[in-house]
Amino acid sequence: MVQITTYEITGQQGDNINDRLCISNYGARLVSWHTQVDDEIRNIVLGYSNLEDYFTDESYLGAIVGPYANRIGNSRCKIDGKEINLAANEGHNLLHSGANAFANQFWQCIEHTQNSVTLICTLTNGFNGFPGDINIEVIYEISAESELTISIKVNSEQLTIAGPTAHPYFNLNKEQSTTLHNLQIFSEHYTPVNNQCIPTGEITVVDDTQYDFRTAREVSSKNNTQQLDHNFLLSLTDSTTELTSFPHASIESSDKKLTLHASSNYPAVQVYTGLHLTAPFKPNQGICLEPQFCPDSPNQANFPFHFTSPQQPLATVICYKLSK
Repeated sequence: MVQITTYEITGQQGDNINDRLCISNYGARLVSWHTQVDDEIRNIVLGYSNLEDYFTDESYLGAIVGPYANRIGNSRCKIDGKEINLAANEGHNLLHSGANAFANQFWQCIEHTQNSVTLICTLTNGFNGFPGDINIEVIYEISAESELTISIKVNSEQLTIAGPTAHPYFNLNKEQSTTLHNLQIFSEHYTPVNNQCIPTGEITVVDDTQYDFRTAREVSSKNNTQQLDHNFLLSLTDSTTELTSFPHASIESSDKKLTLHASSNYPAVQVYTGLHLTAPFKPNQGICLEPQFCPDSPNQANFPFHFTSPQQPLATVICYKLSK
């Protein structure tokens, strides 16, 4: 039986280790990220103290989710004119590609160095309804300047749906307290959703709405940001055709000693402030910044997206950089 294993990577300048991260072979999950802040060490991602608890985790803690992150309405879409039925796992809808997808698979480590780890996984043709064998490679690499780069490559021998992302819950505060963070999202557009969190198909400007975070705002019950689980567009075209990253969002600790900047070549970012976290965590204890395609993009012709094919594999990069 395969056992959960973790791989440690470190970012260091000379003999000084600035960052120490652990990544698991189960779900390719970011289990912990310890970083130096003044004279103290902070763990800035939520994780279970017992690795076995990841088997029953329902919050996708730290996982690579996919093949397609977020939701697909009614668990179906058309690929090349043919309707594809997927295995629903949230009512009639598909969330993070259904049960036992990438987040709940054991991955194979093919390379492990002092500052990087490379993991691969394959889902076979027809898994949860997805066409084709879907092969994924993920590289976690931490720099001496406290920048974590997550490089993701997906290929398939058939035309299929792909758009995985990273799902860590960040908490930059000392001892992961639930003291409020400041949130900034560099987006002029968002995608409104129905009561099942499925996009209506509209792309709406954030001006004069509660979704305007171009100026940093405190995550607070006073402004409904503690209920945030929305997708924000940074590019109205498919930006994944290039590997150039651009800023998506940032969060700042309550003591203003630490800021995390998220960037990617994905056209959108899902921002989730952790309202539905359960024990041993508290609601809103962590914030997810998930660069991705918009939810339900395969069914929305005006959303920036492409199907993955042998001729057009998917290559994305997600960067989380700390400033202190």
